[in-house]
Amino acid sequence: MSSCRTPFFRVALIPALASLLAFTAPAALAQPKTPGYGDDYAHIIDLQGRYIFAQDFNDADGYAAVFTEDGVLDWAGGEVKGREAIRKFKKDGVYNLSKNAEEAAWPATTRHFITNTVVTVTGDTAKAWTYWFQANNNTADRKSSYGLFGHYEDDLRRVNGEWLFSRRVIYNEGVKGRARAGKPNPVK
Repeated sequence: MSSCRTPFFRVALIPALASLLAFTAPAALAQPKTPGYGDDYAHIIDLQGRYIFAQDFNDADGYAAVFTEDGVLDWAGGEVKGREAIRKFKKDGVYNLSKNAEEAAWPATTRHFITNTVVTVTGDTAKAWTYWFQANNNTADRKSSYGLFGHYEDDLRRVNGEWLFSRRVIYNEGVKGRARAGKPNPVK
């Protein structure tokens, strides 16, 4: 850029573009700036990560620990209600995606990943919407493959200062009846 155009760009265009973007940003997608929101968001993201690790490493105690005592897990097989029922559900291997895989030099695994999280906090309750996808290496040819994808819709509650799931709904875009594709945007 020539030196005569640089000052105009810096002085006139950048502020004009910033103003334009500020006025056109959808108000519905703006998160209110409430005191403590950043801390709450970080704790909720950490909770989701602990859920994912417990899921993938078949840790029934860790899996159940992220739910309230009366928490509900709503998945493709139905609802599981209460922390102890969720622990038993996980311990019994009902939701173990590599339970039938043979142990070998390359043990079969499933890994879940989460992205694009939106959190709305209202006092000691919150709602979260998060995309997920999974990768597997349990195919017959022992190559890694992309698995399924979907999103979570979570109700959360702060209990004794700790965020926990009071209800986690797993939408799986590859399972009949568990997809929400084509529906209105759940984040309002």
